[in-house]
Amino acid sequence: DCSSWQNENVQLTLPGRAVSGGRTINIRHVRRPLGISYVLGNGTTEKNELLPPSQPVHTVPELRQVQDAVPAAAKEGKMGTVLFWDPVMKEDASLPSLQTRQPVMSPCAFRLTESGVELRNPDFDMLASTYTSKGYVMWPLIDNNFNPKLTHQVLSNSRLQDTMVRQLVGYALLYDFKGYNIDFENVNYSDKDALTVFVAKLSQACHAYGIQLSMDVTPVSDSPNWSLVYDRAALAPHLDYLMVMAYDQFGRASTTAGPVASYPWVERAVQNTIDLVPPSKVLLGMPLYMRLWYESSDGRDLPKDIHDWPAVVGAPPAKGVKYSEAREEAAEEAAGPMLVQVVTAEQENVRRAKQPVIMPVELDGETYKRRVLPRRIRTAPKAAATAPARKSGGKGKLFVRTLTMADSEDILKAYKDYVVWNDDLQLYYLELPLTTGTVKIWFEDEKSLKAKAGLVQTYGLGGAAFWRKGFEPAHFWQRFAKHELT
Repeated sequence: DCSSWQNENVQLTLPGRAVSGGRTINIRHVRRPLGISYVLGNGTTEKNELLPPSQPVHTVPELRQVQDAVPAAAKEGKMGTVLFWDPVMKEDASLPSLQTRQPVMSPCAFRLTESGVELRNPDFDMLASTYTSKGYVMWPLIDNNFNPKLTHQVLSNSRLQDTMVRQLVGYALLYDFKGYNIDFENVNYSDKDALTVFVAKLSQACHAYGIQLSMDVTPVSDSPNWSLVYDRAALAPHLDYLMVMAYDQFGRASTTAGPVASYPWVERAVQNTIDLVPPSKVLLGMPLYMRLWYESSDGRDLPKDIHDWPAVVGAPPAKGVKYSEAREEAAEEAAGPMLVQVVTAEQENVRRAKQPVIMPVELDGETYKRRVLPRRIRTAPKAAATAPARKSGGKGKLFVRTLTMADSEDILKAYKDYVVWNDDLQLYYLELPLTTGTVKIWFEDEKSLKAKAGLVQTYGLGGAAFWRKGFEPAHFWQRFAKHELT
């Protein structure tokens, strides 16, 4: 019942910046929906004068019921919706336009608090103008600061939730947001059902005003707080899109070096998700970063500047396709019609014991039905591809740092003879022996992203998303984005 959100008052706090003598608030973007008109004083010493409008301004759009609908597939081109997360939220005059059906910028703008949501950027009005001038619609991100205790408080307080919903709708009307992106991570598994209820409540209000709603989820795994807390099948009817954050296969806390997003791992993440969610509602989240792993023999980390790295020892790899010579893999064959496999409950239990993270589509009495994909699926990488950290002198130490695509290019150029294409993982790989240890990097670049982006077409997904704006090299927009995201 969308009328439940009509004529509800809400208090919004416009972001401001402290200046000498008080605070300033940028109203350039929001003055019209607020009903504010102003004239500038003629004298050079006069302050600007704000005048009320001559006629009352009705700023709240009429409520309208929006029918549930599967997002339309792109009519032409490779991608439908393409979203970039933007945690830095700074004006970027050089931001290129993106010629896709629905380009989206998702500033990490809102955060849960004990009293409501807060808008985190004091110059958001100016930022909003920059995005819209480049043709991007805005779906601001709402995060929970990875705080399970705070999230539990919110999910246990229906009145606080109602306040948050009204605030978010109010901000959307002021800034002309076309959607929101929910990014609640590290949520207590006991709050699983409450999380679904909150998303349904926010969805009802957003859709009543024509505001789209999306949500970020991790790949399906057996982690309670980081994966199982998302009831993907129950969430999907309330969401326009569900972003699969298909990265951090090996995270910063890993004791073993490995890739951020190998192709087989990403493909399995997609398969497991579309077993529970309509493919057209799924956006594939891809990384614009990787990790540099350093297995140190002297207990010290590498210098930040590669020009200060220790000397290389040992010859380049004798086998494998080098960085500058890698061949392009042939395109996947077009998929045939979906088949359905029926197995007994006993057979399903045996399969799930071997692959516990893959869930059935449907339980029908004593049988399960699940999707069978009549296409070639790459096998998982061999264990040797992600071997444990090398021990040197009886004891080695593993250091890890995040490396953006932009920053990785110097390493690729400097050590290109040691960089080899791994066809199973669909990644370039560097194993660099230094006098003090070994550097290992599984690179994300335009070629690896192109391979993963192909999954959008292979599985009929709704589009793609990227973490994050600012990690990409300048040519990303002229080359990869121009040819693969349009």
